[in-house]
Amino acid sequence: MKKYTSTLALLICTFGAFAQNSILVRHDTTLLKAEECEWIIKSLIKNDPALTSQIGKPVTLIMLEAIEKGKLKAIDPETNKPIPAKDIFTWKMSGDTIPIYDNEGNVVKYEIAKRLHSSDDLKQLRIYQDWYFDVSSGKFHSQIKWIELMEDVSTNSSVYLGKVALCRIYY
Repeated sequence: MKKYTSTLALLICTFGAFAQNSILVRHDTTLLKAEECEWIIKSLIKNDPALTSQIGKPVTLIMLEAIEKGKLKAIDPETNKPIPAKDIFTWKMSGDTIPIYDNEGNVVKYEIAKRLHSSDDLKQLRIYQDWYFDVSSGKFHSQIKWIELMEDVSTNSSVYLGKVALCRIYY
């Protein structure tokens, strides 16, 4: 009886292994320099001639504008909560209180002015992807899980501290 049970279990495991077409090989993170992604922008003419207005812009600026227009959804990588589209350029930026004066020089009210994120500070893209091996065809393929826009961080005295993810875009 033990012989039949172990043989049946071995057959079930064998058929279960062949039922899968793709096997997860590994998770991978890739860093791309934003300035080296110009080929993406140049290929827009071939894919959609209506997108010629984007040529000459950095890929990070195009992505920020797409988030602002609601075409892409940005997620805060620390809290995993959505970033409001209208606030993407000022997300987690410090603000200064500025007095607003009337014609006589009296303070009428105070407004908070925030600095904007610049595409010049967004110099890298971090891509998280999964690599799969397709057993039936014998080929590898990847599936992008998310892209993060990486921002340079420095102190007020311009001392470079490193990079931090501004937002995450899930696919």
